[in-house]
Amino acid sequence: MNTKTLSCLGVLTAAIALIAAPLAYAQEIPQRGEERSSPQASPAPPTAPAPRPFQELDQNADGAISKDEAAVDPPLAQVFGTLDKDADGRLTPEEYAAYAQQGNP
Repeated sequence: MNTKTLSCLGVLTAAIALIAAPLAYAQEIPQRGEERSSPQASPAPPTAPAPRPFQELDQNADGAISKDEAAVDPPLAQVFGTLDKDADGRLTPEEYAAYAQQGNP
């Protein structure tokens, strides 16, 4: 090939690149008012962990959860006083069930 042909090919290649680059860029940027769709699925919203089983919290197996035993579960410890209906400082299985049924972690 001669120098003139190579020059023409170089100019033609540059012209194609100049035309194609904005078109490729325009496909990547959503237009005003449009949202870009993502090929990935949206992550599921976080779910609260399930309440701990009564037996796990009743570490001394005396049939009740004391304030000290509830301390390992901060959300439970925060509401301990309202759950302890008879104010004896211990949660019975029935008192704890009211907490667990509400879906508290």
